[in-house]
Amino acid sequence: MARSMRLARDMYIVLLLHLAWALMAVPVVTRQQRVPASAATWLALILLLPVAGTLLYILAGYRRNGPTADCPACRGDRLEQIIAHGCGTRPTRYNRVGLLHNGNNAFTALIASLQRATRSIHMEYYIIRDDRIGRTIAEILIRKARAGLEVRVIYDAVGSWRLSRKTLRRMHDAGVETAAFEPVRFPWFTTRVTHRNHRKIVVTDGKVAYLGGINIAKYYLDGDYMGKWRDEHLRVEGDAVADLQRLFIADWARVRGEYLDSRRYIAPHGIRRRLPIQLAWAEEGPSRLTIADAFASAIVRAHRTVRISSPYFLPPAMLLDALRLAARGGVRVQVMIPSCSDSPFTDLISDSYIGDLLDAGVELYRYDNGFLHAKLLIVDEDTASVGTANMDYRSLLDNLEVTAFIRDRSVVRALSATYDDDLASCRRIARETWRPGFGCRRPASRETRGPPARAGAGNTARHLIVTHNNFFWKSLIYA
Repeated sequence: MARSMRLARDMYIVLLLHLAWALMAVPVVTRQQRVPASAATWLALILLLPVAGTLLYILAGYRRNGPTADCPACRGDRLEQIIAHGCGTRPTRYNRVGLLHNGNNAFTALIASLQRATRSIHMEYYIIRDDRIGRTIAEILIRKARAGLEVRVIYDAVGSWRLSRKTLRRMHDAGVETAAFEPVRFPWFTTRVTHRNHRKIVVTDGKVAYLGGINIAKYYLDGDYMGKWRDEHLRVEGDAVADLQRLFIADWARVRGEYLDSRRYIAPHGIRRRLPIQLAWAEEGPSRLTIADAFASAIVRAHRTVRISSPYFLPPAMLLDALRLAARGGVRVQVMIPSCSDSPFTDLISDSYIGDLLDAGVELYRYDNGFLHAKLLIVDEDTASVGTANMDYRSLLDNLEVTAFIRDRSVVRALSATYDDDLASCRRIARETWRPGFGCRRPASRETRGPPARAGAGNTARHLIVTHNNFFWKSLIYA
């Protein structure tokens, strides 16, 4: 009897500790900037597995909130206000933009700018491969550093895990300063293991800047098992370069603890063509949801057309609602995604969105001419966004990203023309023939409508997994 009572008492104490542990986690999780589904998933995990769930949350889920946003003069339309409030950037007036539609164009322009640099080179990339193009650029940086230029490189420790120590050592010996963003060191994990720097920024002499979806890797030139890589990149001169330079300097301070004087790295320019560009980025603090909010605002203000291309299509609820509302309101909404991405599981989750969007009247297309990696949003004939942010949870709610909102009709028309060219390499997904399934299959020939899925028990099982479990997986993976 006494033993039973002690056992009951111990179980009661354990239960109370369990509940106290879970209750203490509630304000920590709910005060973070995350979607409700993500918060609910983490709370359930901590409640069911208090110790293991809490440890996993500390390693992968915890986010440091930044300072409160301060925007003394947020003027302009709603889109401008959202970006100004989150990032503190206003539309810059005088700029020149070069559209770089593939790796060959982007690397040719970038290498030319690097070779012409005389004072400073600042680079920030998610992926830097130690391959033919990576070594070519590394050699240029080494020569420039030996010539006395200030050369700084930020690379993501996870995305650039193939960047060899030998190459880094040669760069260091030559005077190139490098910094890895959030390195992961086994068995001691960083608490920010899922938080990555997905930006691609280059600024030379404070005059010329680059941003977009193209990393430093030769598959942008030669292709890989996915086929040719289709991407979008920008070469920028003018007022907007200063904002990109300040962003790099802020990131350099984050990873190196070194605070550079931005005035030394911003050069005057003589561009007088009016071409408004407003830079938006996402990171901890007031800018965390800025890109997502800006995308949603641009979509809901559309009158005629919304055109999107994204390699990974897992939009947060606000964007999904904006797309459905726009389509049901008479706006022509076109979404272009790859036939297959380089993440099969992402393809599986992405399929769960297609049915709802088709029912709302959204036109969905699968790109068949290789791998579509472009991150592009075009609204009507006057607004476009080109940058690093994919239309998915990870990009919009967790990663460090940057995108340029361009409010110029000639540039928007040029991007729309390129979008039309890409549509010629697409199959439209038809509602009557579409079925969710595991993975993706490239068609033998281009068709107006995708082929129907094979009937059978296997397809039924796949359908059940996708439709009934997608909420759980979305919540867990993107928590």
